[in-house]
Amino acid sequence: MGGLLLALFASFCVAELRVRQSNIRSWPERTQHRKPFDTLKTRQFSQLRLYQQYPKTPQCPRSLVLNEDLEFQLKRLVRNRRLGSKGQDGHTTPAIAFDIDGVFKMGGAYTSFGARALRKVIDANIPYVLMTNGGGGRIEEQYSAEVNKKLEMFDEERSGTAEYVNADKMILSYTPFNHDLAYLKNEPVLIVGCKRVIDAANHYGFKKAMHISEYTCKHPLINPFGTNGEKDDCVFNVERETWEEDFKAVLVFTDPEDFFEGVQVITDVILSSKPGEIEVEKGRRIPVVFSNPDLLWKTQYKQPRFGQGAFRLALEACYKARLRTLGFSEEDIQERMGDFIQYGKPEVSQFRFAKRALLDHADKIGCDISKYYMIGDNPTSDIVGAKNMDKLAVERNDKRWSGLLVKTGVYKDGDSPLGADRICENVLEAVDYIIEQHKDEILKNNVNYGEPEFDE
Repeated sequence: MGGLLLALFASFCVAELRVRQSNIRSWPERTQHRKPFDTLKTRQFSQLRLYQQYPKTPQCPRSLVLNEDLEFQLKRLVRNRRLGSKGQDGHTTPAIAFDIDGVFKMGGAYTSFGARALRKVIDANIPYVLMTNGGGGRIEEQYSAEVNKKLEMFDEERSGTAEYVNADKMILSYTPFNHDLAYLKNEPVLIVGCKRVIDAANHYGFKKAMHISEYTCKHPLINPFGTNGEKDDCVFNVERETWEEDFKAVLVFTDPEDFFEGVQVITDVILSSKPGEIEVEKGRRIPVVFSNPDLLWKTQYKQPRFGQGAFRLALEACYKARLRTLGFSEEDIQERMGDFIQYGKPEVSQFRFAKRALLDHADKIGCDISKYYMIGDNPTSDIVGAKNMDKLAVERNDKRWSGLLVKTGVYKDGDSPLGADRICENVLEAVDYIIEQHKDEILKNNVNYGEPEFDE
C-alpha cells in the first residue's frame, strides 16, 4: 500500500512539474511587450531572467526555483524511502548557513572564535554549509582546503587533521554557474575576473571560455589605457585582426582586475559580436551574469571596501549612457537592463544551493530539519537572503528561516539590521544561541556521543 501511495505521489509531482515548466516555457510568448532575443537558448535565458532579479527588498517572486525544488524534493523522498534512513525515529535538527568574510575572517586574517564556533557545530552534529559572495577564482575544493588549513591553527580541541568543510559544504558566489548555466558550456563566453577565474570556468566545463585579458591581448586597441599592446606575447597587426568570437554571454566570476577595462569591453561585446568592425547590432541580446551583488565587503582595512556590486552599478550607468548616445529610446534601454542577471546572496538561487546541501547532510544523519539559520555580517546580503527564504517558506508551509547578524564585519552598531532576528557579538555567540534554542533536539540526536557542553 505504501509503495502504491508513493507511486501516486510521484506521478502527481511529475505532472505538476511539467505543468509549471510548460507555463515558464510560454512566458516569453505571453509577455508581449518583451522583444525577441537573438541568443541561442532563448528559453533558458528567459528562465534565468524570470527569477534572477536584482533584490532591492525582501520581496521574492515565485520562480523557476520552485519547480527545481519540487523535483529535488521528489528525488529526495524516493531516495529516503528506498534507503529507509529518514523519518523513522522523528529526529529533527537545526541547520546553519554561515557567511565567511566578516564572520570567520577579516580579509586574510581568521579568528580564534570562528574555529571554536565550528567545533561546537561539528560536535553537536548540526548540518551546516559555508557560503560566501566571494571565491577569488578558486574552485570549491581549493577554497575549502584553505579554510580548513587556517581554522585548524586555532582549534585546540582537534585531533589529527581537522576538516571543517569540504567541497559539498562550500558554496562560492559562482558555484551555481556550474548547474544553472550548463546550456552555455559549449558556447563561446567571455569570463571576467581575476586571472585564475578562467581555471574555475574550465573546471566547470565551459569549453569555449575566454578570459577578458586574453580577449584584450588579442584586441589590444579595445582598451586605450591598457598595456596589453606593449607585451611581447601580444604582437598586434591590425590588418590581420579578426573578430570571430561572437560571445553568447558574459560571466562575471569576480571583480575585474582592471575596472575601466571591464566596463569598456563588456559594453562593447554586449553591443556587437564584432566590436572592432561593427559598432552596434541593435538585434543583439546576450546575458551578463554577475556572481556577487555586494556593494561593500569587509577586508583587513578598517572600513568596508567596494565589491562587485559597485562594478555592476558603474557598468549599468556607463552602458545606459552609451545606449543613449546610440539613439536608443528609454523604453529600449530599460528593456536591455533585464539582460543583467544577478547571482550571489541574497538571491534565492544561492540559498537554494545552501538548502539542498543542508538537506543532504540531514539525510545522512537520519534527521529532518526543524529550522534554518543564516549567520552573517552583511544585512543586505545575509539577512535579506534569509528573509527571502523565510517568505517562501511561509508561502509553501515549509521550515522557517532565521537571520542572525554578527558585529565582526560590515554591520556596526547604529546600522539598520534589516529585520535580523538577533544581533550577536560574533559567530561563537550566534552558535551558542542556536544550540541553546535546540538543546533537546541536539541531545536526542547525540545520545551515543555523550551530552554536549552548553555554555551557561
